[in-house]
Amino acid sequence: MNGRKYVDPRASLPFLLSKGERNLIVERALLEGSMEAQLRDASVSGSSLVVHLTLDDVEELLGCVAAEANHSTNAKERKVFSAVRSRLARLLDTHTDEAPAAASSETRLEPPYTERQGQFLAFIYYYTKIHRRPPAEADLQAYFQVSPPAVHDMILTLERRGYIHRAPGQARSIRLRVARTDLPDLV
Repeated sequence: MNGRKYVDPRASLPFLLSKGERNLIVERALLEGSMEAQLRDASVSGSSLVVHLTLDDVEELLGCVAAEANHSTNAKERKVFSAVRSRLARLLDTHTDEAPAAASSETRLEPPYTERQGQFLAFIYYYTKIHRRPPAEADLQAYFQVSPPAVHDMILTLERRGYIHRAPGQARSIRLRVARTDLPDLV
């Protein structure tokens, strides 16, 4: 667990924002409706707002805020987005919703994935983060420049080994079962 505090996946953590930070994020960041509603409904605590976020919410908000920090042409806005991004990243670095090994009900993923499998897993992660939906097999085929059967075989292998989960008969249903921190860099 690397010294990170375990948090139940359904539990939320308080995250403080100034009204100005919240307003800027709501106005500029590409938020999903539920995240925007959470930010707008934040409770007041002194001069700050408190929004309660699960770690999945933190990760989603971090992606949106980081994108704005990287693309903002306004230096003041970029500074605000960067400050919020740092605080969100610190929250993710100090907490985890992955159950400790002794309490885990999932089977351990052994042996570790191959380099090629790691690249597919990393692509799935980054594609999902960027496009807010999992990739189709055609997206994997285009990126890795392999045949459709090769992609399908890899998806079946990743699923059989427990690295991903798919909903039968549903397009774009790939869900990673590997922690983000365990993924290699996408080459």
